[in-house]
Amino acid sequence: MKLIKSISKVVLVLTTVSLLASPLQAGAAPYEGYSYSYWGDSVSTPNAYTPAGTIDGTEQGIGKLLEPSDMYVAEDGLLYVLDAGNGRIVVFDQDWRVVREIRGFVRDGKNEKFNSPQGIYVTKHNHIYIADTENRRVVELTGEGDFVRDIGAPKSDVIRAGFEYYPIKVSVDHAGRIYVVGRGVFDGIIELDAEGNFTGFMGTNRVKFDAWDYFWKKMSTKEQRSKLEQFVPLEFNNVDLDSEGFLYTTTSELTSSDPIKRLNPVGEDVLRRQGYWFPRGDIYSMGSSESSLLIDVKVGENGVYSALDSRKGRVFTYDQDGNLLYIFGRMGEQEGTFRTPVALERRGDDFLVLDKAMNRISVFKPTRYGALINEANHLLFSGKYDEAEQKWKDLLKLDSNNEIAYVGIGKVMLRQGENKQALEYLKLGYDREYYSKAFGKYRKEIVREYFGTGMTIVIVLGVALVGFSFLRRRARGKVNADVT
Repeated sequence: MKLIKSISKVVLVLTTVSLLASPLQAGAAPYEGYSYSYWGDSVSTPNAYTPAGTIDGTEQGIGKLLEPSDMYVAEDGLLYVLDAGNGRIVVFDQDWRVVREIRGFVRDGKNEKFNSPQGIYVTKHNHIYIADTENRRVVELTGEGDFVRDIGAPKSDVIRAGFEYYPIKVSVDHAGRIYVVGRGVFDGIIELDAEGNFTGFMGTNRVKFDAWDYFWKKMSTKEQRSKLEQFVPLEFNNVDLDSEGFLYTTTSELTSSDPIKRLNPVGEDVLRRQGYWFPRGDIYSMGSSESSLLIDVKVGENGVYSALDSRKGRVFTYDQDGNLLYIFGRMGEQEGTFRTPVALERRGDDFLVLDKAMNRISVFKPTRYGALINEANHLLFSGKYDEAEQKWKDLLKLDSNNEIAYVGIGKVMLRQGENKQALEYLKLGYDREYYSKAFGKYRKEIVREYFGTGMTIVIVLGVALVGFSFLRRRARGKVNADVT
């Protein structure tokens, strides 16, 4: 009996140590997985990601987060959380240990504090840029929190009268150019050079012209016109940079037909939209008061990007062509759900979602289903076609109706020159663009294969026809001669 009790104690201790060593364990998701088919129907899928725990600062010994507004994962894996309610920046390592807290900075011998900061970005040199919103400036600090400079409101003759500068998000490219999203700024993203000088607005959202509304405005009185909706551009609410320096942006207004954009250096939208539906969140409520409101975008590797829906509490992930890969998350009170999601980050294969109302970070880890999608897409992008094909086939064992897997296999076969087989899989995946490419290549393949034989047959038939005609004419001439 004593031996059994001793063994039980040892097992209990080992279990406790194991749990302490791995505080975040993936658990069951409080929601069902789903996606959208080619026909726009919502279809059930295995969950791609499940909740693995939450971080609120309590167990880390720094006190509970208070109305956190943004976060950023630096290249070295450190997570910088902008804890706006507490007026601080908290830096976590990958084991969720607190590296440092930054509660302000010293400038010209005086202590200064942040005032409702809304955005944070960390460069590859670990310089921190903070959109210090209510102080109407962008502050640059070193990784240790030492003051470098602040950047105030942009100045230029092209800036309209009455322009108010309240920066809410900030990003910096490899050349040091600074991109600022301003609250209430409809002109586009504010672009600054490495010295902080204003160089222009980038990527203005175009206004959709409605001839009917325009007619009624012309017919209305001045007082009536003042109450009608104005034709003004939509403002951006977030921005992220990919490895090539392209800007990914989100616009949360319901009237935006393209809430996610990828802007090239001259501000043109070059986002690929080759999926069944344009990347814009949920499909079934599109255009209604229940439409997705995208509040953040995070660019991963291989052209994959994810958008956070602040209305539905969901994360939508797309590949480089705009195909929807998976969806996870929902609104609620339990672990793995959100009340007011405000920021999305990715560290490795894990997703992090910051909840302003619940004052916590939710961590999500991939299931086997999600991991297979990530791996297959990575292998396909890297040119490892045989391995990618196997991953897509493994995915079909978990979800035999997964149209993206059929498309993935079709793309692999297309790049391997197996055009006929590619046609079959792309047809199952309803991918018109790549099906057309495969059909064109297969047609050329058939022409090349049978061109020689076909031409030989044509020539032989032509010679035979000429010979037959010649013999026939000769025979007629002989008959006519005999008659004469």
